Amino acid sequence: MKTNSKPRIDRGTQRFARLLVFAFGATTVMWLLCYLAMLQPGQIIGEALFVLVVLTLLLASAMAGSTSPSSTLAVIRGCWIGFISALLNLLLIGSILGGKSQGDMATWLVGLVVGSVVVSAVGGFIGSKLRRSEGERFTGNWLGAFTFIAACIVFLMIVSGGIVTGFEAGLAVPDWPNSYGHNMLLYPLSEMIADLDDGIYYEHAHRLTGMYVGLTVLTLCLMLWWGDSRAWVGIAGSLLLLMVIGQGLLGGLRVTGQLTMSDNPELLSPNTALGIVHGVFGQICFAVMVFLAAVTTLRWSSGPRADETTSAGTDRFLGSILVVALVFQLIIGAAYRHLTGEVGTKTDQTMLLLMGHIFMAVFVTVLIVINGLRASTVHRERFVLRRTGLILLVLVCVQLLLGVVATIAVLMRGDGEGIPSLEVLATSAHQANGALLLGAATLLAAWYFRLLRPSPKAPTMATA
Repeated sequence: MKTNSKPRIDRGTQRFARLLVFAFGATTVMWLLCYLAMLQPGQIIGEALFVLVVLTLLLASAMAGSTSPSSTLAVIRGCWIGFISALLNLLLIGSILGGKSQGDMATWLVGLVVGSVVVSAVGGFIGSKLRRSEGERFTGNWLGAFTFIAACIVFLMIVSGGIVTGFEAGLAVPDWPNSYGHNMLLYPLSEMIADLDDGIYYEHAHRLTGMYVGLTVLTLCLMLWWGDSRAWVGIAGSLLLLMVIGQGLLGGLRVTGQLTMSDNPELLSPNTALGIVHGVFGQICFAVMVFLAAVTTLRWSSGPRADETTSAGTDRFLGSILVVALVFQLIIGAAYRHLTGEVGTKTDQTMLLLMGHIFMAVFVTVLIVINGLRASTVHRERFVLRRTGLILLVLVCVQLLLGVVATIAVLMRGDGEGIPSLEVLATSAHQANGALLLGAATLLAAWYFRLLRPSPKAPTMATA
């Protein structure tokens, strides 16, 4: 039986959302490739990465073109994708333009826009020649697809933030919202990558990623209000936007300690406590983003009605407790990562946090196993519950492995020594996978409330 709560999404919204899916999706991959290219992997690899950047935009436009009913429309869609991508890439191009003359800046800007539009137009035309039949085209919810892309972008911010913390580069740039006195968007690339060991590149790249996230969530918020007839979804999008803005302010105040644009050390007071809050709150933002990605799917809005079952109350309780426990675990983990950079890895304070993190991991693992097994066995007839439960079980296994590797890597490094890349890789992967765990747990809890309804007078674990 189908519900009658299917949101009304007009064709105009869907058409524009389709452009956003390919434009933001392509741009995100392009940013990732540029991030790797700036790590100076060598001339050959660097040039290969640049070629991949161009091919990414070409491929995205071709995919969009394959969904178009005509070659003309495919080319037009390709042009729009290129134009939107060029606008998004203005957040990056400013670093190259820093210190250049107005004439050079104009040449770069025109070249970026024209080049992006031309490449995308060609991609759209190629895609039109590979056009799928009417029955093979994706005709689902493009707004939901864009919400998923937005969630991926927020996750990218989590990863970049983890790398910053791993290299202990959170204070590499002493001022905010400026960067060494420069407008953040115009901080010269040459200064950013002059010495990767000083951490400036990782910190400033994270700032630019944060701006990208802010622009993405703002776009998503407007799209939800425009395209989804459920008012509460628009309210949730607005709440997420406020959370992302707050997250940006937390990141800035973690560096300066107060609202100031000065880079004078005497006027700045970096705050480690705000750094911990910033790290945890970023993952909470991601969890909310995952929730929005779920509720904007057709499976959520037009899927079957909730089943009335005696175990619904218990499942809802277990799912909710898991989310709370994971947030608490994130707080301990964030405190440990930030304090090790200040007081060392083997002090009484950090070792106590490490032991607390390990013991809490045992409790969280038990909760995950219970939720994962119940979702994948008791509710195996519900595909989304079974799949999410299995994902949780896989992620917790990966998380335990990464946790062991990260702990060994941190403890092997002596105080005062440089931070090995392997340690950064292990700790950042551990943090990123923790975000995925929180997202999956949030997803499972949300689907429990959507698909399961307690029977009248049915006992729950909360009341038992």
